[in-house]
Amino acid sequence: MRWFPFCLVALGCEDLLKDSDPSLETEEGVVVTEAGLATVTVQVDEGEGSFMLTADGQHLVALEQIINPIGEVAFFWDDWWDVNTNLTSAIWPNSSEMVMNWPIRAEEGDLYPGDWQVVLSASKTGDDGRNYYQSGSEIRVIVQTKNDDDFDYGVVNVRLVYARGVDDDETVTTAMNAGIERWREIWAPFGLEPNVRVESSDFDPDLPYPGDGSEEIYELVLDSEEQEITMIVGETILGGTDYLGVAGGIPGTLTANTRSAVVLSWLASAGIDGNFDAVDISILGETMAHEVGHYMGLFHPVEQSGWSTWDACDDTPNCSSESTCTDQLGDNLMFPSPVCTISGCIEQDQLSDVQVEILHRYTGAL
Repeated sequence: MRWFPFCLVALGCEDLLKDSDPSLETEEGVVVTEAGLATVTVQVDEGEGSFMLTADGQHLVALEQIINPIGEVAFFWDDWWDVNTNLTSAIWPNSSEMVMNWPIRAEEGDLYPGDWQVVLSASKTGDDGRNYYQSGSEIRVIVQTKNDDDFDYGVVNVRLVYARGVDDDETVTTAMNAGIERWREIWAPFGLEPNVRVESSDFDPDLPYPGDGSEEIYELVLDSEEQEITMIVGETILGGTDYLGVAGGIPGTLTANTRSAVVLSWLASAGIDGNFDAVDISILGETMAHEVGHYMGLFHPVEQSGWSTWDACDDTPNCSSESTCTDQLGDNLMFPSPVCTISGCIEQDQLSDVQVEILHRYTGAL
């Protein structure tokens, strides 16, 4: 956990930190829990479309509830805890780092002006495996607010960082450029545009699994702009090619923490021969769009393990077998894996209306 000097109040220091992009405003502070809970007040002004809260605590941090300016509970964690649909990973106390974005879907309603209350919990796992609230626990919070309530068009800024030596291979960089164009083609019908800037780095080409947390990711993302999603392109992930790509969170943050990146394995995309054919490039572009989709808040429409857990989009079918799910959702961008047969691979470039709502409400879609 990393701490910096800032005001020890619940976001009581107005204009403490602001991004240079006029579409995004950032403030930070510290809250301290009482009986395991702490409330962050987020002031929303006219014309602001969404906000993101990133937390880093001394204990496990999770989202408890969100209360709107007229005192209504707009979100409660228990409504999403013991169900087979996924809306946000913020409710799960799995880490000291937590990210939430609000609103998530259109049905959550507009972000109207006033003081929104976000209640966080700090807990510790006991020897019995249960979580216990922790009083007096400090939680560093960063709130970013999007001064943009247009959900029909959005630019997503991406800092694409090549790991050490990867961009020395022209085959890889050519394929990545083609993959980015495929990504643009996928997003364009939905009013989204990736704006990608490319850098080299000394990052280890055997990439970490970002969901586990990585100090190396944290250090790298410190150099990203606050409106950027960081994507790291390496050779392998966890020493192998089991993963085409991995997102650090659902959603992920626009600020630096140990999970704030998307990682991609070029070798997994190229296949056993290490060369990219047209299908490989198409899947590479789909993988970039897919993993950034996770980072912006999208779950798989169905999980392959059991085919019995789904996303919270009411317009993606709750299929319950591999064959049915492949037939109904195989062309969806967020399907959990490519769908390929001996005759070829299905192009995965479709999104439902609710999936698009979620992407546009991500605070980094400007």
